[in-house]
Amino acid sequence: MFQKNSFFARAQSAIELIILVGFLAFFFLIFLFAIHMSTADERWENRNLLTQELALEIQQEVNLAAESLSGYSRQFTLPERISGLTYDVEIVENTVVYVHTDDEQHALSLPVSYVDGLLVIGTNTIKNIDGAVYLNP
Repeated sequence: MFQKNSFFARAQSAIELIILVGFLAFFFLIFLFAIHMSTADERWENRNLLTQELALEIQQEVNLAAESLSGYSRQFTLPERISGLTYDVEIVENTVVYVHTDDEQHALSLPVSYVDGLLVIGTNTIKNIDGAVYLNP
């Protein structure tokens, strides 16, 4: 009879251990999920901020060239990626700069002074020639 109780006691201990390990694993997974969601939100906010900064930089370059005297020329560089994402940048109808990531989750358009030309990822040249602003002439 003693051996039977010993068997049940060991079985109960094993089940309690399995339940305890299950609860610990569950809480550990919840903790990891919370950390992942927090870092995903930070990455998303960071990409939004970098997209906004890039659009503002282009807007400032175009407006500076428009306000400068004829003969103004400057080179500026657009990065290859925004926080690891590829992106596209364009001047729409010669008066709006539009920046968007290829996953279409981050985008911004800002008004700019009238400008002729196309933006490229990499080195761009902007010039004021007789009061008109040209990109990569």
